Amino acid sequence: MKNLKTLWQQETHFSDWLASQDGIDLLAQDLEIEIENPRREGKGANFSCDIVANIVGDESHVVVIENQFGRTNHDHLAKLLTYAAVHKAVVGIWIAEEAADDHRQVIDWLNENTPNTVSLYLAELKAFTIGSSPAAPQLDVVCRPNVTMKQANTDLSEGDKKRNQWRLAFWTDIHNRMKSEKLPFRLQKPGQDHWSSIAVGRSGFHIAMLLTPKNQSIVIELNIQPKEWKDAAFEQLKSQAVEIEKEIGAPLDWRPMLDKGCSKIVLEAQIDPKIEGNRKAVCDWFAEWTPKMFSAFSNRVKALSEPE
Repeated sequence: MKNLKTLWQQETHFSDWLASQDGIDLLAQDLEIEIENPRREGKGANFSCDIVANIVGDESHVVVIENQFGRTNHDHLAKLLTYAAVHKAVVGIWIAEEAADDHRQVIDWLNENTPNTVSLYLAELKAFTIGSSPAAPQLDVVCRPNVTMKQANTDLSEGDKKRNQWRLAFWTDIHNRMKSEKLPFRLQKPGQDHWSSIAVGRSGFHIAMLLTPKNQSIVIELNIQPKEWKDAAFEQLKSQAVEIEKEIGAPLDWRPMLDKGCSKIVLEAQIDPKIEGNRKAVCDWFAEWTPKMFSAFSNRVKALSEPE
């Protein structure tokens, strides 16, 4: 095991790497958190956070990342909490070479005593070598939120708690079924929302899987929401509708939604997720059709021409 300074001479270089695609991939792999729009030295009123980003598919879900060389200390703990408060973050990530036991207890205590809308992570980053190979980073998550405990401690109605528990258990089953296949994308950690988002490799676009029991259906959709050129992006994709639908093997519902902030391209199945007997069919449907939607749209989204 090597000192992190064998990879990055300064903490700012460390932060630059974390904001790169390699760093984003490492966070997604080990924390099951997909982020986009990473900004270095995100400005608050008086202080600059190492990295400010967003959860894929939701600009309102802010992520702050504080990183440091060496062992965790009170200074960086205070920075993490300050940045989380200033940016109204829903996720705070603290990365260091070594996590002190006291700081582990602090992060666990905060996760146990904050709403289920707030999640804090503490992780150790090591540099390892195998033989004569160059040193490579490896992330070890030390503290993460206990979703069940946070749900129990949140002031929600019994109906809301049961609905959130149902969604979490269902997404866990769906993700486990999908992971039994070779997927061309990463899945985020199962959550309590009615959707689960998948990055497609370009900011402003993502695929969402949805449980829509009110409509007695389940949905996979491409969300198109780049500011200033949403409509142009939709039209570029719509011009390829015949090829896309042939590649996927099913007709799609093309929704320009001109007066909204997001256009959608939708694949829907009339399978009611609230019927327990449909659970396997729901899991199988997402496992079959989500990779097809991703494969049909990922490269096309990356190739879209942004208006000048």
